[in-house]
Amino acid sequence: MKVRADSWCRYNETNFIVSFPRNHDSLLRVCANIFHDTLMCVFSPRTIVVAVGLLVSVTACSSAPTTRESETTNTEVPTTTIGPASSGDTSLNAFVPDGFSSLVTSDGRTRSYKVVDLSNGDEEVPVVFMLHGFGGTAGDMGNYTGIETALTEAGISAIVVYPNGTGAESGAPQSWNAGGCCPFAMFEPVDDVAFFSSMIDAVNLDYSTDPNQVWVIGHSNGGMMAYRLACELSEKVSAIGVAAGALMVDSCPATRPVNLLHLHGELDAVVPLAGGESLGITFPSTRDSVDRYANSARCTRSASDTATRTEFACGSSTVLLVTDPTWTHDWQPDWARRFVEFFVATARA
Repeated sequence: MKVRADSWCRYNETNFIVSFPRNHDSLLRVCANIFHDTLMCVFSPRTIVVAVGLLVSVTACSSAPTTRESETTNTEVPTTTIGPASSGDTSLNAFVPDGFSSLVTSDGRTRSYKVVDLSNGDEEVPVVFMLHGFGGTAGDMGNYTGIETALTEAGISAIVVYPNGTGAESGAPQSWNAGGCCPFAMFEPVDDVAFFSSMIDAVNLDYSTDPNQVWVIGHSNGGMMAYRLACELSEKVSAIGVAAGALMVDSCPATRPVNLLHLHGELDAVVPLAGGESLGITFPSTRDSVDRYANSARCTRSASDTATRTEFACGSSTVLLVTDPTWTHDWQPDWARRFVEFFVATARA
């Protein structure tokens, strides 16, 4: 069943308003559970109201408050000042935050992204794309990942790009169409691969970048999108960093191997390491995601694997999975450093 976002989830400053019939249980749980820490669901015959980030008093039949891990370490609802991209813009998403660049994709959507120039005047520098999780924003990724600090401390000149997913223009939480996750983008469906292809071209045109060093880092739903880009846009993407994500496409028709570092916590309760159903979505196990990706690239597993580290050699490319018994779904303090070090070590000539 194809469900349009405006029929299932509207978003305001504190609430999701979900308009599914109650028997659509798995979809209700996606909207109710995946977004932020503290939730209270209020049921009517056709509507769920989910309070985000705070508890509210209700008189209707309600569930007990439930604590969930958020996509980010920030428990406040992300807010962005948005305005029309241009006078008379009739595109599907005529909203661009202040200070952001924009482009119109082939499906008629105005998409936005923020560019941070850390090139220091150097030429042909790497480009790092930072993909937020479900319900997040481009600003979130700049605020909590520490990627700019990690690049600076490593002495890496780069262009950092923070794109926004879709959904906000329809009052829904922002998301990426990573295949099997996540709404709003997957239900439309939004062509995020085409967006990234156009955005990479635009950034390479506007800045002095190295087209052989296009790095993509994604958290949760953003990591799922990074996998999809490695599979379907390998001619433009050279390396991906997946943080607490999963491979959610059925096939991976990459035309060339793309370097991958996947970081995942054993305590991840949102996208479980062992896979299975969570939040109304069936996720593959982390090892299955990495194995399928490596197999599609015809990689060979290293003989020196450990319980928390699995490495594959794929010709001149590398696929690496690192897990940790203390990591949760939240972004971990050393992940940005780990991604930068991996990208530098495996950089294409």
